[in-house]
Amino acid sequence: MNIIDKAHMFAAGAHAGVGQKRKYTGEDYIHHPVAVAEIVRNHGGTDEMVAAAMLHDTIEDTQVTFGHIFSLFGDRVAEMVDAISNKALPEDGNRETRFFINVKALRERLDMQSRVIKLADLIHNTQSITRHDQEFAAQYLAEKAFMLRVLFTDAEIGVSGEEIESRTGDHPLLIEAEKMVATALSQLPDELFLKSDRINAELMEKWEKTEA
Repeated sequence: MNIIDKAHMFAAGAHAGVGQKRKYTGEDYIHHPVAVAEIVRNHGGTDEMVAAAMLHDTIEDTQVTFGHIFSLFGDRVAEMVDAISNKALPEDGNRETRFFINVKALRERLDMQSRVIKLADLIHNTQSITRHDQEFAAQYLAEKAFMLRVLFTDAEIGVSGEEIESRTGDHPLLIEAEKMVATALSQLPDELFLKSDRINAELMEKWEKTEA
């Protein structure tokens, strides 16, 4: 069995083992990692990147640990899954406090390959949330617009150094993510668009103060 199929089976079992379903649709959670992995594959991801995409929510949402992934899939896959996983805990504070903890951890840990996976995750989640919950989408899109600016502007994104050196301009996934967020924002009712814009501005202001 190749590493991608192995990761698929492992992730499916891990998410099913805790009874996890996709919010809004109720479908088996594994549909999301599979979709993220397919995006990564379609953008030239290595087998290890695709496997990490399959596993990207296992540490965060199931009983799986870094050690489990390391022993079954190797250090590189484990590193990428760990880099993408949120670090904040419920007891760390409110949503905004946890959000900043996670962003700071992502900024420290993401490398050019794990950024590809994170963008693929953002794209697929944005498709689902904006379709099913516009009220929450105002908050979500403000956070994602912030993340795109803070984590991906002028950052290396790609499969290899050779790809980055040969490419001019932004990575196609970054362009797609930025376009998707902008389009979703434009489709919100006026009051929710203004709410999202206000949240984004507040996040940027607080971030700049902490970084000063």
